[in-house]
Amino acid sequence: FGFSLAIPFYLPSSMFALKRGGKDGSATIADAFDICGFGLLAVFNGIVARVLDVSGEVGYSSAGMLLGRKRAWLPVFLWMLGGSIAAMVSLFGAVWLEGER
Repeated sequence: FGFSLAIPFYLPSSMFALKRGGKDGSATIADAFDICGFGLLAVFNGIVARVLDVSGEVGYSSAGMLLGRKRAWLPVFLWMLGGSIAAMVSLFGAVWLEGER
């Protein structure tokens, strides 16, 4: 996930902030991106915390408990998959739009 999440998060937003905000306002635009990113991170951490609350016990006493743990993690992995796809689309979109200019 590092290749698909880090590059679209840092490069397009930094280029956009510098072009739109210039030397004086780019920090404000970059901070707005960070606020949105940390807000999504808080939502994601809440989902993970709920999963840990459901499946946090140590030990595998039965196959049913193991299956319940696997199902509890499904929303987390779906969020990660969705974030990776959104990051990939935003990276290719930003590169394509930059090439159109």
